[in-house]
Amino acid sequence: MTPSPINSIGARLLAARKKRGLSQEALAKLLNPPISQSAIAHIEIGRNETSRHIVWIAAALHVRAEWLVTGKGEMFEMEWPWPDTPRYTLEELPPPVLEDIGDYIKMKIAQQARHSEEYD
Repeated sequence: MTPSPINSIGARLLAARKKRGLSQEALAKLLNPPISQSAIAHIEIGRNETSRHIVWIAAALHVRAEWLVTGKGEMFEMEWPWPDTPRYTLEELPPPVLEDIGDYIKMKIAQQARHSEEYD
C-alpha cells in the first residue's frame, strides 16, 4: 500500500469531508455524541492530530480509519459487490470452496483482460 499524497490527518480529514459534501458543523453533528465544529477545525488545521474521535469521524465519513490516521491504503472501504449475498455466508464456507471461488475470480479477471486487449 502506498501512502496518500495527502500528508497529514488534517488534510485527509478535510479531503474526506469535502468529498462527502459536509461542512465542519454538519460532520460534528453526525457524531454520537456530537462534538463541536471547532474540534473538527482543530484537527483539520493540525492543532489536534490525536483526537479520540478519529475512529468515529472516519465512520461518519465512511472512510477507512487507517487511511485517515496514516494515509495508507484506500480512502474508502470497498463496497460489497453482491448485495443479495450476505457477507457472513462467505465467511461460513469451507477453505476449499473459498479457494475455488478465488480461482474462478482470477480466471474471469484474466478473461476480461484478454477481451479488453482484443479491443484496444
